[in-house]
Amino acid sequence: MKLSAGAVLVALMIAAQAADGALAEEVPLPVKKPKDANGQPLTKSSPPPAYVKPKGQGTAADKGQPEVKDQPGAAEVKGVWPKTVDGAKEEAAAKANPQPVPTEWPAEEIAAAQAMCKTILAKIDAVTIPEPSFRQGECGTAAPVRLLTIGKNPEVALSPPAVMTCGMVGALHTWLTKDLQPLAKKTLGADVIKIENMSDYSCRNAYGRTKTKLSEHGRANALDIRGFVTSKGETAIVLTGWGETLRDIAAREQALKLAAEKAAAEAAKIARPAVAPSTAAPAAAAGEASGVAVRSTIADGLGEAAEKPAFGVAPQHLGGPDRKPEPPARMKTFLKGAHAAACQIFGTTLGPEANNAHRNHFHVDMAPRKVKKICD
Repeated sequence: MKLSAGAVLVALMIAAQAADGALAEEVPLPVKKPKDANGQPLTKSSPPPAYVKPKGQGTAADKGQPEVKDQPGAAEVKGVWPKTVDGAKEEAAAKANPQPVPTEWPAEEIAAAQAMCKTILAKIDAVTIPEPSFRQGECGTAAPVRLLTIGKNPEVALSPPAVMTCGMVGALHTWLTKDLQPLAKKTLGADVIKIENMSDYSCRNAYGRTKTKLSEHGRANALDIRGFVTSKGETAIVLTGWGETLRDIAAREQALKLAAEKAAAEAAKIARPAVAPSTAAPAAAAGEASGVAVRSTIADGLGEAAEKPAFGVAPQHLGGPDRKPEPPARMKTFLKGAHAAACQIFGTTLGPEANNAHRNHFHVDMAPRKVKKICD
């Protein structure tokens, strides 16, 4: 069978295409070789380029310092930055989902506090009204009471009634019956019948602290007392009855010293006036020589007097505010005795000697003290 020339040509073309496909399947494509920083291909024997640390970024070991390794708590080490991933996540989660402020006390705490109240109040003379437990974050108490009167024959009123813990009620009763009443009879000649309440429960920090340490007022565990009223109608007011504090005495003595130094300096200036040279004698001599009568501006015999100070004695009154009148001694004795007795009972006792903020009241609280009570 004879093939035409056209058929032969078609057969050759099909055979050539089949051969090309087979070669493409058998021969792999060339793989791109890695190059170095200069664009030259790397050989198998060529090491990878060394990493050069930027200036000032050596490791802690390079700088002679101990290296902080990744370990639990490493993110909290001062000066270590950045924080670990886990630490950053926890911080972000805490900010995104803040814990709710607790508003209730656990039932077991309320039951324990109420049981303690019954034990304390059964042993003393006090008229109280039970209050519901309340909580504002860290503030509040599980079993508060409102104290109306304390003691017997006479009953001593709290004005106004004060919200506090039963532990505070018990401490006040001890202070009143053991110390205040005997002291009042001895120094003031009458019983105390009223305690003037300046502040009881208040959710706030301790005085002078903006971010730390909750005040015992925030736990209903403190009382601020303005004064004490007796059966004679006399009031021992802390602000006016305490007298000068040690700060007042030191400030007054310092003011007197400075005033005395100032007066002495003024007197020294007066005693040493600048005297200009006298021209009277030459003028008189010139007048006598010319035959013209000249009157001396300084009279004879007054030279020594002119050099003396105009005021022979420095002023005795040194100026400044007048000293406040001292309260009666018996009032001072009562208040200072009451303060000293409180220091033996309460965890904290502050009065006028503590600072200016407590100049007008006594602060007493039942904060637990491990070593020593605070008494100022």
